[in-house]
Amino acid sequence: MTTVERIRRQFQEALEGLEMRLLLERLEQNLSSLSLKEFGELLKSPVARTVGDVPASVLLNQISKMQANTARSTR
Repeated sequence: MTTVERIRRQFQEALEGLEMRLLLERLEQNLSSLSLKEFGELLKSPVARTVGDVPASVLLNQISKMQANTARSTR
């Protein structure tokens, strides 16, 4: 693998990582307003290609943390 190929691969991996984090953040922010049908459609869409291998528990754990933080802040 040439230096240019290695840099391209690293750049692509970095972009995919950023894309995944941004999509997970948006899902977390909007999940309370999404129906299961909409959520499924979103996950099947090309925009979700980078999160296909992410365990569902990651998103569910984040939601639980957000709900706990919201409950604490309303006290």
